[in-house]
Amino acid sequence: MSKSETLRTPRRRRGWRRDWPLNLSLVALAVLTYLPFVMLIQQSFKDNRQFFAQFWLPSLPLHFENYGRAFPIIWHTTLNTLVYAVPTLILVLVVSGITGFAFARYQFPGKEAIFMGMLLLIMLPGILLVIPMFVQIVAIGWTNTVQAMVLPWTAVQIPFGMYLMRTFFETLPREYFEAARLDGAGEGQLFLRIAVPLALPAFSTLGILTLLFTWNDIIWPLIVLLDTTRYPIAIGVLSFSNAYTSNYGVTFAGYTLASVPLVVVFIFTVRRFMAGLAGGYRF
Repeated sequence: MSKSETLRTPRRRRGWRRDWPLNLSLVALAVLTYLPFVMLIQQSFKDNRQFFAQFWLPSLPLHFENYGRAFPIIWHTTLNTLVYAVPTLILVLVVSGITGFAFARYQFPGKEAIFMGMLLLIMLPGILLVIPMFVQIVAIGWTNTVQAMVLPWTAVQIPFGMYLMRTFFETLPREYFEAARLDGAGEGQLFLRIAVPLALPAFSTLGILTLLFTWNDIIWPLIVLLDTTRYPIAIGVLSFSNAYTSNYGVTFAGYTLASVPLVVVFIFTVRRFMAGLAGGYRF
């Protein structure tokens, strides 16, 4: 062992002894965070008898057929969700990016008043918007359509997206934009070639949050979708239970399958997601 390693080891031990309350608290929080997901996977391999007889511990035999029964419904509702979520995601990113850039880089009359008015929409509970939006959808004749899902979801997400993007764009050095203007770049080029590449972490953060919102929403699809074959995944996972019986193993298998796409997306975007939350532009 080298001299530097010899000096470093006691220091680490002293640091652990000094910070043991904090470290113990972090370990406890980590256990509380991951325990529900571990229980979810564990329950997905049980039948109803095993579910009630031994809830907290694994039990044999493992019922892999639960996933076979859950997959057709989860696959169908996942495709439905993508039909609604992808256009919503694109619209939210485009509109939030443009408006956030405008509020961050330009001066115009009533700028702060308009911005604060849009921020007030974030403070409103989402349930209060359900009836007004439903009345408008019925008046237009859009019930049971894709736009009845996409446009209200987009409208709900834009205020937060605009706030997030403005906050991020304001952290970008103004020298970048001034130098580009001196080179003859137009406003569109400033946005597409400078602002957007630097703001990829913020766009990733907004995209993941928007995807989570569309993936988990239950109330709005139940209101505007009359055809059960059009239901998204948040309602699809409820198909294995009714008022009288529940197949818990298949239900938990459906929950597990429904979580896989979000976990995969987060794994590939976690670095930019954390950079976006931190508000920095270096990644």
